[in-house]
Amino acid sequence: MSIPERGLVFVVGPGRSGTSTMAGALSFSGYTVPQAIKGNETNPLGFFEPRWVVNFHRQLLQRTGVRTLDTDPQVLERLSAVLSDEKNRDQVRDWLAPRLEQHGRLVIKDPRMVWFRDLWVAAAQDLGVDPRFVVMLRHPAEVSASRSNYYDADEIPAVAGWINVALMTEQLTAGSPRRFVHYPNLTADWRTELVRLRDDLGLALDPAPEERPHPVDEFIDPKLRRMKPGWEDSSVPAYLQELGDRTFDVLGDLAEHGDSADADDMADRLQALRGEYARIHGDALALVAPTLKRVREDTTRKVRRRVLAQAAKRQARQAPPPAAAPPAAQGLVHRVVRRARAAAARPAKES
Repeated sequence: MSIPERGLVFVVGPGRSGTSTMAGALSFSGYTVPQAIKGNETNPLGFFEPRWVVNFHRQLLQRTGVRTLDTDPQVLERLSAVLSDEKNRDQVRDWLAPRLEQHGRLVIKDPRMVWFRDLWVAAAQDLGVDPRFVVMLRHPAEVSASRSNYYDADEIPAVAGWINVALMTEQLTAGSPRRFVHYPNLTADWRTELVRLRDDLGLALDPAPEERPHPVDEFIDPKLRRMKPGWEDSSVPAYLQELGDRTFDVLGDLAEHGDSADADDMADRLQALRGEYARIHGDALALVAPTLKRVREDTTRKVRRRVLAQAAKRQARQAPPPAAAPPAAQGLVHRVVRRARAAAARPAKES
């Protein structure tokens, strides 16, 4: 099998879904992670994320007010301006071009990547490369438990964010060469999963998964799967658990059968899930709307009081000092004081 000179793989999926494990496996199979972020206690083997990519995505998300695991089903509207900005596309292309030239085959992973899919695909195609997507799939109960354990994240928005981002990831990668991968399957039998990626996406893996020994053997440990699926002791409401289960099952069908599954039936199932989640999200917003209105009003009053108090302090500091007495009045005061002192100094008359 001839190895192409250039290739680009994007590893996407909600954070704590096994994206680091997949990117790491590809990095030990002939793909390069440029300027990778080192591991820490939450991910000791490494994140396999390019530092520039993470910083670039963070800046754009901060600018638009979008979160990595955003729960808003309409959040793409907030990203439309940055996605259509030619300057952002130029930055991506300018970063990508020399690294493709230097390394040939790249794997780029970042949990924020899916929001900027259009920027990256356009930049890659400008450079003559058709990127592949690997979408990692892990049960939402495992993901929320992992995020709660390592990031102290609240389970309820974590599960809602998983549902929203998982469905958006499917929508945004549809039509691109892609493959969904179950995280437990990757840790249990990485060779089978990488062979499927190679065959389905045309990836050039070197060394090949069939080779033994292989550096991935030392990298992937089945014990990496520390969290187990299940909703025991979870604070997530039953209706959200059930929607998370069904979303996972539908995306699991894509992982098992690929996009060769019944396209019309799959589209209907996915659209039904998106509609149901949008209704749940809308109901939640309506439920807390009075509370949010009161919080905004209280915040506005506090800010107004603070601004007025600061303005009063500035005005007091800038007030002119009291006016000095005119010279004539000062002279009179001095004469009166001198006379009083002289009178006090004369001896009293004898009676």
